[in-house]
Parts: sequence; structure tokens; C-alpha cells
Amino acid sequence: MKKVLFIVMSGLFLSSCTNDSYDNSVDRLYRVAHKTRLDGNSEIAAKFYTKVIAVAPDMVEAYLGLAECYIDMKLLDAAESNLKIAAKKGGKGSRVSYLMGKCYLLRGNLTAAKTEFSKYKTPDCMNALGAVYDNLGEHEKAQQLYKQVIVTNPKYIDAYNNMGISLMLSDNYKEAIFYLENACTLPDSNPTYRGNLALAYGLAGQLQKAKAVYAQDFDGEELEQKIAYLEDIVASGK
Repeated sequence: MKKVLFIVMSGLFLSSCTNDSYDNSVDRLYRVAHKTRLDGNSEIAAKFYTKVIAVAPDMVEAYLGLAECYIDMKLLDAAESNLKIAAKKGGKGSRVSYLMGKCYLLRGNLTAAKTEFSKYKTPDCMNALGAVYDNLGEHEKAQQLYKQVIVTNPKYIDAYNNMGISLMLSDNYKEAIFYLENACTLPDSNPTYRGNLALAYGLAGQLQKAKAVYAQDFDGEELEQKIAYLEDIVASGK
């Protein structure tokens, strides 16, 4: 089985609080929560968001941020509860639907996820909807959505990544490499994107290029293990 990773959520910037009713200390605390989550510490970030809500219970973005933390931790009931509160308090519909769709996706309910992601034409929702179609085996539909996102948002890295994966699943390795190379040139690139590019190179028979990509993040025995694993995948596909 090809090991690839669809990206449904990127490190999206949550708009900072500008409501004059919140003092600077709350705003700073919110920013700390936001940055902590982006740094990968969702459990700690959740505690900061909870403190923000205790002081500013009408701050919608705090509920959305807390929901994201719970999604990261797979605490989906808690995430959905906060999303419902955010919606009641006037949270942006597209953001709520996007995060609710992620909850459904994590629960394995593709039909409900598809319904939520289809409600809005935002880059987040369209990219996520593409991932749903790919999981359903409808790769052409998925690729059309990724292309739309890329045309209107040429720096949306997750659409390039997902497009590359979708093309790999369609056995179109040449085009997959093109999109994954683009993903890896963008500022937010990380080992996940580079790993998918290395896989595409391997499946295209370009093992030396795959090794060069892996070498950006691994060395020594770990690098050799990555190459050996890739060679096994390539061999099993022949």
C-alpha cells in the first residue's frame, strides 16, 4: 500500500482579536494560544484558549481555536461542542463548517464530511472536499477542486500536496512530481511534503532523486531505512 498523506488542514492563520471590548492581556493570551497550537502543542494551547474564554466568553475565535485543539487531540465530542457554541455566537459559517467537516472525516463519516465541505467555496473547504473525493476513489473530481484552489491561491501548499497524491493514486507520477515539487518550494514545506515527493520520485523509477529528497531530513541508518522501505514499495508495485 502506498504510504501518502492527504492534508485536510494547513497551519492556517486565525484572525487575531481586534474587538475593543477585549483588553491587551486577553489579546496577548489569545496570541500565545494560537502560536502554541501552531507549534504543535495542542494540549497546552487548549488550556490557554480555555483561559481566554473564561475572561472573554463572547470571543468566537477562542472557541474555534479550542475546537481545533480538540480535533488535533481527537477529542471530537469536545470539538463539536465548541463549534456549536461558536456558531451560536456568530462564528463565520465557512470556518465552522470546515472544522465540523473535519470532525466527521475523523469519525469516518465521509458523507457528512462531504456535506459540510460542500457548503462553502473557501480554499479550506474545497481542498478538504477534494480529499474526501480521493478517499471515495473519485480522483478526477478531486483534482478539479485542487486545481481551482491553486489557481486562486497559488501559495496554498496543501492543495499542491493533495494534487500530487491524487495523481500518484491515478498512476500519473510525472505530473505528481510537478505538483509535489511546487509544494516543496513553498515556505511552509516540511518532511511530510518532502516524503510524498520522495515517494513520487521512487514510483517514477527515480530512486536517486528520492534519496536526495529524503537526505534533506534524514541521514545515516534512518536514511537507509527510508530508501529500503521505498524500494520495497516500488518492487511490490511491479
